Amino acid sequence: MLAPVAVHAQSSDPYFQSAQEAFLSLKPDTRLWFQIVLTSSGHWPAVPNVGYSRRLFEATKQYQLSRGELPTGVLTEAQVNSMLASARSVLDGWRLRWVPHPVRGRQLWVPMGLNLEVRRTDLGVEMKEPANRFRMKFNYIAAADVRTAYDTTLREMVGSGDRINYKVLKGDFFVITGNQGRYNRYVRYHTDGDGILGFDMGWSSDDAPVYGNRLVTIISGSLWASMTGAPFPTTQRASYPWGRNEPEVANAPPSAPPPTTPTSRPTEPPKTTFSTGSGFFVSKAGHVMTNAHVVKDCATITVRPDGATALPARIVARDVINDLVVLKVAGPVEKTLSLRSSVRLGEGIAAFGFPHTDILATTGNFTLGNVTALAGLRDDSRHLQISAPVQAGNSGGPLLDTSGNVVGVVTSKLNAIKVAGEQGDLPQNVNFAVKASLAISFLDANQITYETGTLGDKLDPADLADKAKKASVFIACR
Repeated sequence: MLAPVAVHAQSSDPYFQSAQEAFLSLKPDTRLWFQIVLTSSGHWPAVPNVGYSRRLFEATKQYQLSRGELPTGVLTEAQVNSMLASARSVLDGWRLRWVPHPVRGRQLWVPMGLNLEVRRTDLGVEMKEPANRFRMKFNYIAAADVRTAYDTTLREMVGSGDRINYKVLKGDFFVITGNQGRYNRYVRYHTDGDGILGFDMGWSSDDAPVYGNRLVTIISGSLWASMTGAPFPTTQRASYPWGRNEPEVANAPPSAPPPTTPTSRPTEPPKTTFSTGSGFFVSKAGHVMTNAHVVKDCATITVRPDGATALPARIVARDVINDLVVLKVAGPVEKTLSLRSSVRLGEGIAAFGFPHTDILATTGNFTLGNVTALAGLRDDSRHLQISAPVQAGNSGGPLLDTSGNVVGVVTSKLNAIKVAGEQGDLPQNVNFAVKASLAISFLDANQITYETGTLGDKLDPADLADKAKKASVFIACR
């Protein structure tokens, strides 16, 4: 969709096929970011999706018509640059950031650039723009269901005088939108564990800096992705240009560079790749926790438990936003690890995984360290910073407390060479793990049984290593 192509006059939708081919030739992350830009600039009122539709085709053509140019559905470089310039001012004003729910850990994109006043509530977090042009409640309601909440919310909105513009009720979520004059309201809740999680957003301005109708589309898409594991752009690209310093994933293949505006479609066929990672059993039935990036784009996945042959595995749940995946192998399995939802700054921890199996031991690697920070890069509250050394291939492995409970899932390490080149200082042992509280919420949301643990007797490091080894797995992705 972003590539210039030759066009020819035809009778009906003559350019659709060319536009579809151009769009689908882009990397999935670029497709999503194109739609974020289209929404931010006021031309696309739908949740971003990696697929292509007639509706997206028509929206792109309308943008071209608004410029008085040929509506091919395939943007020229000049059109892309113009759209990016328009979207940049909006995105810079919003300064979108992932904000986790304080109880459930699920995350939502929030416009921190609006100088929000934030306060904790019994249900979660309430945020308000000082001039009261924007307000949002990010709530978790325990022991509630979407059907009852839908009926209650609809009655409340109609009773207060709202004109209902849109409503939908599905098995696991609902959406209701309404307005009273200039005041608009959008309510969306999803099933989460034994309750419902969602947001209630109101706004009275579609002008700068709020742009409420555009903003609610993007926030709604972020919740949808967080709850379903659907792909969604990362916070590191919440404004243009998209290139930022990001942690280097602790997996065998290097990360792809951030997406940029393409000028041509790829002509080479995709190459077969092989990568490895780590994981651990969370259930006797054969559920394995690991990172989403470990099994990204895998045609086949195998899992090798301690002292056993490799087993075929399949993905049963995915949370791309928090970089978590649950795999399933044929059970039962003998050893699992319990999860502990909290951890303290300075607490002793250990990491187990399978780094650099091409040159290091294929039986696993055990390292010790401490929790050095309770947040990750740029205060990302999803992560722990740890001093235990990790290498390529450690991704998805367990981070254990001294009693052998999982307090995190190893996910990344700081790109020391890049930081040294930019800041003149070589960081050492700056590594990150997804907090176990997010893993627990992920398992709850997907109704996967697991065991919880508490900090008890301290294990000798050799016994801790033995416990981790017996419940961990080597993951191969092809």
